[in-house]
Amino acid sequence: MDTFFSFLFGTREGVGILFVVGILVIGLVAFILEKRTSKMYVDRGPSEDDDWDL
Repeated sequence: MDTFFSFLFGTREGVGILFVVGILVIGLVAFILEKRTSKMYVDRGPSEDDDWDL
């Protein structure tokens, strides 16, 4: 176990693997949360009385 952690945190390749895995995990979590949010809040299109028109 010591050699595994030594590889991950002590070598350039290990730090690169940690970086890539971190990016993949964050991307997966963002994708899942986006799907859950889009199911909760359905897009109903533009409203008729839009008060933001200038």
